[in-house]
Amino acid sequence: MSQILSNEEIDALMVGLEEGSIDLSEVEDEIPASGVEEKKVTSYFFGQQTAIRVGSLPGLDLINEHLASQLSFKMSQKVGREVHVQPKSTINQIFGRYLHSLDPPIFISICRVEPSQSMSLLSVDGEVMYHMLEGYFGGSGESERPFRNFSPFEMKVTDRIMDVCREQIELSWKKLDPAFRLISTRWENQPQFAAVMPLDESVFLISFSLEMGDTEGTLTICFPQVILELFKQQLKSGFQQREHVEGESFWEAAMVHELSYVPLRFDPIVTRMTMSVQEMLSLQIGDVVMLNADMTEEMQIEVAGRVKYLGVGGVSNGKRAIKITQTVTDPNLYQRKDHTL
Repeated sequence: MSQILSNEEIDALMVGLEEGSIDLSEVEDEIPASGVEEKKVTSYFFGQQTAIRVGSLPGLDLINEHLASQLSFKMSQKVGREVHVQPKSTINQIFGRYLHSLDPPIFISICRVEPSQSMSLLSVDGEVMYHMLEGYFGGSGESERPFRNFSPFEMKVTDRIMDVCREQIELSWKKLDPAFRLISTRWENQPQFAAVMPLDESVFLISFSLEMGDTEGTLTICFPQVILELFKQQLKSGFQQREHVEGESFWEAAMVHELSYVPLRFDPIVTRMTMSVQEMLSLQIGDVVMLNADMTEEMQIEVAGRVKYLGVGGVSNGKRAIKITQTVTDPNLYQRKDHTL
């Protein structure tokens, strides 16, 4: 254990070093090992699954629970058999590793997420997919799945069944953004043909367990990481903001009311013209500058420096006035090209 030297010991040590009575090489040999164990380095593979911390996104948990309950009800209606859907896991993973984990036969729905324009995947295990098809066509649901891939007709019918899932996912995530939409573009039954994003991109996997009688499978939603980043703050809040939203609407109305009293500069522009610096410097009191404008034509009216209206000049009650004739919807059509006189 290290000890702190006193001032006298430090002075004696410095004197010994200056006089050469202390040999540093001998001192280094006598210094015992620090006793600190060497830290071991553990290799880390960045493609491995990384579970999200429990409680870090309470809003996402609420969405998943609501989505599971809605899927249980809607899918049971669609396939004519009782379907139990429960949230399973929520993890981050590399997209390529996720694709390699998918084993045919499998149904993969490729969707476009709006308004982000990013792509997402919705996959269902083949075992539970077969029993959904059997229930959809009125089967008993007790037969074993044949050892073969699904036909194009069966895949198309499955895509009809998965319309329910896409619809409920869209409705659940609309709580975060009313513009959220999940648009189906195509389906695949081979994972290698579903590479709609770079294989090294990080994705967000939300898995649900599907139970139909004695059959159990997995429904997985694969969102790109950008979707999580867009709604991170809302997912952290846990949607505990109804009072906040109601109060916010009150403050919004109050702010709009106060903004209505903000003074704005209202500038009718009779005409615009240019002159050289020399001509401007030569102007004197009494000089007349001829304007090239017809006072009967419409003139631009600027509000806070932007053209908002067109109007014509005149006289009202003995005072000069401007009559508004048009509202300008695109101020860029009236960009200033010359200096205003």
